[in-house]
Formats: sequence, structure tokens, C-alpha cells
Amino acid sequence: MKGKKRTMLIVISSIILFILLFLHFVVGWHHIPHHLRDLKDEFLSSSSSSDIHNGEVAAGADTISVDYATRAISEPLDTLMWGQQIRAGEFVPEGVKEEYNYIKSIDFSKLSPAEDVPTDEEAQFAIVRHYKQEVVNLLKSNDAHIRIGKGYNAPLQKRDDNEQEIARVTAMVSAFNTKGVNLGNIQMPLGIVYDFVKFASDPNTWYITDFSQTIPYDYELNKDRLD
Repeated sequence: MKGKKRTMLIVISSIILFILLFLHFVVGWHHIPHHLRDLKDEFLSSSSSSDIHNGEVAAGADTISVDYATRAISEPLDTLMWGQQIRAGEFVPEGVKEEYNYIKSIDFSKLSPAEDVPTDEEAQFAIVRHYKQEVVNLLKSNDAHIRIGKGYNAPLQKRDDNEQEIARVTAMVSAFNTKGVNLGNIQMPLGIVYDFVKFASDPNTWYITDFSQTIPYDYELNKDRLD
């Protein structure tokens, strides 16, 4: 029994001695703390990566939920006209009833009316500058000009071209002929709503871009539609 214990002790001592020699001559004593720290960092990094991945999965689930619950912005809808047709049981195009219900559910009182808004001429210049000859020909052929409706302040946006916005307003527009007849948006590419933007580099000029928020239908601009 004593012989077995002595043999076991010799084996264990030999293993310990081998480990010590290996650490001293191969690894180096001064490198040991560094390697231990690397192992710790690697473990924490793996754990953190796993947590981040799990967090991204959870965030992804939340995003899907939010995206599903948050509807995209919509063009202004004439809820008076479509409401009458819906209540009368008349034909309405597919999706209009759903859009009508959505628009009616929006609290437009949260919108901020803008004080700095383009004039009719500035709005037309901005639209012509964007679409160029295509809209020039469209207006000329219909003997029409652009009028702009009530503007609502929209959040300034950071742009890829690093241009600094100093004003952004969402507003409806309509084309009118010389007799004052509302032609609406006449035809594409002219839309009924835009964001009008001014930049720090050109503070006196309005430019148009896609609208960034849902605003109510402008019955003052389109008052003839109430008849």
C-alpha cells in the first residue's frame, strides 16, 4: 500500500514539475497573467456576443411588432366625400374604406401649423425646379398655376449630402386655371402633397421632397370640393 502511495506521489510530482517547467521555459512567467486575461476577455466577449445576439433577436421581434402596429404615412384623404359614399353604400375603390377609417383615427391636433410657409409662387418654383420641363409643359397646356395650402412643421432631417435643413413644412398643393377652377394635381408627376424644405446654404429658396407626415385634407385650398 505504501509503495502504491509513493508511486502515485512521484507521478503527481512529476506532472507538477513538468507543468512548472513548461510554464517557465515555453510560456514564460511574465506572460501568464496576459494569457489569463486573454482567456477572461475571450469568455466575456463570447458571453457578450451571445447576449447581443439574443438582444438583437428580441429587438427584432419588437421591431416587427412596432412596424406592424405603425402604419406608413398617407396622402391627405377627402374624408367628407368618401364618408358620404361609404355611408350611402355606394361603390368605393378597394382600400379606400380602410384608409378612411385610418385617417379618421388620427389626432391631427398634435400637428404644429407652420408660420414660415412658401408663397404660391415659391411653391410653384420649387415644383418646377424639381420636375423641370415636364411640369412646365403640364401647367402651360392646362393654362394653370400652383397654389399651396396650409403648412405644418415637419421634423428636420439629417441628409446624406450633409446639407443642413433650417425649415421643413408639409403642405398640400393644387393646380388652378386662369378661371380659378381647381384642377387638382392635373396628372402625374404632380402630386397633391409635398415637404417644402429650406437649407442653411440657400436660406431663401424652397425645395420639394417627399412628404414625411400625414396631414389633414385641406378644404380651404380645395373649397370647391365641398360643393
